[in-house]
Amino acid sequence: MQLNLTLADLPPDDDSLWEQLDETTRQAVIDRLAQAIAKVVTGNEPTHRESADE
Repeated sequence: MQLNLTLADLPPDDDSLWEQLDETTRQAVIDRLAQAIAKVVTGNEPTHRESADE
């Protein structure tokens, strides 16, 4: 299933939401996005490295 995000429907704002986030929150968002992208690309749930090595 593909979802569409119409950016034109978003209200204009002088301040970017991204710019309002502190560095720790930005890094957390980037990490979660990377995990979500990896999950989609591999088609798998993330596995725990410890269980894979056993």
